[in-house]
Amino acid sequence: VLVAAVTLPACADEEVVVAVVEAVATTPAPPPAPQREVKTLVPLTTVQQPTMAYEFSYPTTTKTGEPIRWAPSRVRERYSKAEPMSPDARQRIVYEFIAFKGPMTCTVTVGPAPPKLANKDPTQWQPKQVAEAVLTDRATGRIATGQKVSLAEVEYAREEVIDGTTYVYYEYISQGSPNLAERESTTFRHSLGVTARRGNFLYTYTVSAPETLWDSNQGGFEQGIDAFRLTEPNKKKFREPGNEGLFPPLPF
Repeated sequence: VLVAAVTLPACADEEVVVAVVEAVATTPAPPPAPQREVKTLVPLTTVQQPTMAYEFSYPTTTKTGEPIRWAPSRVRERYSKAEPMSPDARQRIVYEFIAFKGPMTCTVTVGPAPPKLANKDPTQWQPKQVAEAVLTDRATGRIATGQKVSLAEVEYAREEVIDGTTYVYYEYISQGSPNLAERESTTFRHSLGVTARRGNFLYTYTVSAPETLWDSNQGGFEQGIDAFRLTEPNKKKFREPGNEGLFPPLPF
């Protein structure tokens, strides 16, 4: 602009200056940088189970800080003493907490690989395939042929290898029953699950809530699911499912 003012006549100079000012004024400002969503972390309580060598965590508050009052409903140290989830007694509940508001549940189940997976190489298992097989294996519904059928719909599934163990994470929605919070005849439950394999058995941790309570608890549920681990077996305490003799299995 300064060079133009020296070399051009005054009238032209005014025109140049005006043109530059107008151009600057009409140039749009760059859009603001997108802000990353900051998740609010909630406190967790961790449970360690050395007899079956796993640990899990559950949230103690909602995202707004409201306490969640969990109560243990089932605690079984061995697979052989655990209650089955279906008549064939394959998947069994070895640990469960319940919060009566909802109700909400966090549950650890153990069972052999479901029929849909048992005859396949575990390295070829696909995440969604694992999720659907586990949910079907624990279902009580059957079709006319007697085959089990799951009413849960898997929203997504992914896998991650941590310390040599493959963990399959998934989210699913299932039909629930009327309760104090949802009196309609058709209700839905929202759940997160994670499944890991040790030997021939699958260990699954799930957290579940009515759809109406999902938004306030999703973040804490995700933290709990992410914290689930199969731990290093203690040779003196570990009892392998299906092989629970007086002594633990020998390492050879």
